[in-house]
Amino acid sequence: MTKELETKLNLYLANQMIDYVKKHNLHWNLKGNAFFTLHAKLEELYDETSDILDEVAERILALGGNPVSNMKKALSIATIKELEDGPKSTEQTIRALVSDTDYWIKDSKEIVDLAEKEGDAVTADMFNGYTKEYQKLAWMLKAYNS
Repeated sequence: MTKELETKLNLYLANQMIDYVKKHNLHWNLKGNAFFTLHAKLEELYDETSDILDEVAERILALGGNPVSNMKKALSIATIKELEDGPKSTEQTIRALVSDTDYWIKDSKEIVDLAEKEGDAVTADMFNGYTKEYQKLAWMLKAYNS
C-alpha cells in the first residue's frame, strides 16, 4: 500500500468516526412528524457505519498500515463537520443525510480509483460495495424528501 492510499483510507476512517457520532446526534435529537420512521432508520445507519469503521480499519491493518484510532486524531484530519447539539427537524435530518451520503459516494469512488491504480482489487471491490450502498441510500433519501 502506498502512503497516498493509506492517507486516503485514514481520512475516510476519520470521517466515518465523525459520521458515527453525527448520526447518533441526529438519532437522539430528532423531532417532528417523521420521528418513528427516521429514528429507526438512523439507528440502522449508525450500525452500518460501525461495521464500515471496523472493515476499513482492518483493511488498513491488513495492508500493513496504521489506522486512525482516536478521536483527537480523527477530528484533526476529518473533512466532514460535526453537528451542534439540540433538536433537529425532519428536514434538517434529511438534508444532513443527503449531503453526507453524496460525500460518501464521491469519496468511495476516489478510493476505488486510487486502489485500482495501485492494483489493489480487494480494496477497490470493498469500496465499490460501499458506493453501491450509498447510491441506493441517496436515492431513497431524496425520494423520501420529495
